[in-house]
Amino acid sequence: MAVVINRKIGGLFNMKGEKSNRIIWMAGAFVALFVSFLLCRYVLLGLHGMKQWPVIMFLFGLIFIVIAAIFDGRKVMICTVAGYIGGFVLGMLFNSYGMDQGGGRTSNAWKIWTVSFIVIMIAGILWQLLDKHMKKKKTT
Repeated sequence: MAVVINRKIGGLFNMKGEKSNRIIWMAGAFVALFVSFLLCRYVLLGLHGMKQWPVIMFLFGLIFIVIAAIFDGRKVMICTVAGYIGGFVLGMLFNSYGMDQGGGRTSNAWKIWTVSFIVIMIAGILWQLLDKHMKKKKTT
């Protein structure tokens, strides 16, 4: 198994044809995720007030993009970026405010954002696997 993973990682940095395409996809997904992060963290801060959570979600998405690039999961990369910004939008649309026992204001936007982000990333994994299965089925 270590040999297979090593080949995949080594293959990621081999700049020939399909391999260079992986780098381009990973870089594009990173840029799109970073722009989404900047938008959510800084531009729309007044809308949600969360300072640390957008960073945590960005790092989680970044790790997911790198893993997807290693295994050539372009659809997973697309869904990761879509899940970050889409989950944020869903969190802002469907959030509700409450009061904690100390009298402070609470919001469930971060929960909606997180669950939406994870669900969309899982959908990307399923999409990737289904596409791979369909391509394999067509060749046989």
